[in-house]
Amino acid sequence: METSVGAVWAPGAMIGNYSLLAKLATGGMAEIWLARQSGIKGFERIVVIKRIIESLSADESFVEMFLDEARIIVQLTHPNIVQVFDLGEHAGAYYIAMEYLAGEHLATIVRTALKAGKPLSLEMAVKLIVSALDGLAHAHTRTGVDGRPLHVVHRDVSPQNIILTWDGQVKLVDFGIARAANRATQTQGNQLKGKYAYMAPEQARGDLELDARADVFATGVVLWELLTHRRLYATDDTVAILRSLIDDTPIATAHEANHKVPKALSAIVAKALEKDPDERWPDAASFKAALEEWLSTRGGGPTTADLGAMMQGLFANRIAERKALIENAARGVATTSQVSETLKPTTNRTMPGQTDLSRRTRWLAIGAVVALLGLAIASGVRSLLEEPETVVHQVEPTRIPASIVVETDPPGAEITLDGRPAGVAPVTLSESKPGEHLIAASLPGRSRVTKTIAVKAEGESLMMMLSLPALPSQEPATAPADAGVTEVVQRDPPIRKAEPAVGKLSLQTEPWTHVSLGGKALGDTPLLQIPLPAGRHQLKLSNDQEKINLTIEVDIKPGQLTKKVLKL
Repeated sequence: METSVGAVWAPGAMIGNYSLLAKLATGGMAEIWLARQSGIKGFERIVVIKRIIESLSADESFVEMFLDEARIIVQLTHPNIVQVFDLGEHAGAYYIAMEYLAGEHLATIVRTALKAGKPLSLEMAVKLIVSALDGLAHAHTRTGVDGRPLHVVHRDVSPQNIILTWDGQVKLVDFGIARAANRATQTQGNQLKGKYAYMAPEQARGDLELDARADVFATGVVLWELLTHRRLYATDDTVAILRSLIDDTPIATAHEANHKVPKALSAIVAKALEKDPDERWPDAASFKAALEEWLSTRGGGPTTADLGAMMQGLFANRIAERKALIENAARGVATTSQVSETLKPTTNRTMPGQTDLSRRTRWLAIGAVVALLGLAIASGVRSLLEEPETVVHQVEPTRIPASIVVETDPPGAEITLDGRPAGVAPVTLSESKPGEHLIAASLPGRSRVTKTIAVKAEGESLMMMLSLPALPSQEPATAPADAGVTEVVQRDPPIRKAEPAVGKLSLQTEPWTHVSLGGKALGDTPLLQIPLPAGRHQLKLSNDQEKINLTIEVDIKPGQLTKKVLKL
């Protein structure tokens, strides 16, 4: 695919029928613009334009991925799904025009409500999810123009991708990584996409054939968090989250996390969070029906008008600011920075209760701020007060150990850290002191392996894989004299087919990066068990938003898995 991006995208420029007002944001793949669409007899409306960034316009795989999103979502027409108006191309630059949603995502709403001392009621939380499930049910069952099912799976249902508008409308957004039967590009095998804390176990394992039940699980996590006012996985450690998803440990029920959640409602959510897909609600419609039946026992739940009234009460000042800003931008008297600052979300964080303190050292606030939010902080529970407005008492920051995940091939090896026993692999080691540390692995029948790892700072997360080669064979060269052997027949060893010189690579970077090898895209990190030819390779890592553009070398060994975790 050849592209020649020659158009200048700037406020005031005309792109098709759209006049650009201001750039709202630049992500890893696309730019987001506020624009005005004009038509005959004074028709006009405010829209959002999403276009692929110039540095990726020549990358065929990214262009196809971008167009895939448009092809999928343009076929989804439902009041609970963001509406796409147009797919266009201007001087080699592809763009999508979609409705401008005046509202906030669920994470912002929950945090603002808690801060105001008005947490969402159980009925309101369920009503929000019922609406989201209605949109998902439409996407899951939608057929194309040829009458064949599209089999759309969102794969990234999360609080940030569920919007509640000022007038109480629930909208699902960001189908950019959705899987559909007719999409031109498919996510590469074993490449994880989506937010770890909301992934279904089968998605975390890298299963290729995901269905509607993966979205059911993710929506169940969001509802669990809405009901309990806390995170299901209260950590930033992605390895720990993925392991928790894959193991057989049942997920705590919403009632166990918050006794105010009725057991009947908790059981409905628990069925959505079954780790075995066959034990879950079979589809979004079934999950939605069960929640609606529960709501019927509570008077039917809030109406759209009730949700709108809540939003007006929580965000009155922000609504007024945005309305004035939009009017000024339409008249051309607002700057890009003003528009971007006013329209951006109030927070990019997810639901309350997260922020693993191993990633951020903060002063804790107690007393007046606790009273303001009406929260009781129990011993050992992380504070929800991530950015306190009033500091009454200061506590010395806690020393946070580094986390070193050690895996061995084969697993089960005895691990020592600086000569001290540290458990059996796979194991997570805690070492607070920056510097070099000696890790050794021992397993009967295998050679002992040692490796030095450098910890640069407290709170750092590292991973290492130690391969333990088998010891040489100790079989005797000749038979004993009394074995009664009268004739020795020497046979040639059986001919074995040469194993292909192929290994696998798992790569995790923080922040995420786009990875390519020899000009061919391997995908975005994290990459899991990507097959590569054995030998030394140079990988290019890039992330325009974080201004990352570097090359690393990896040594792939035949038949082995190479794991790398990089902090950039």
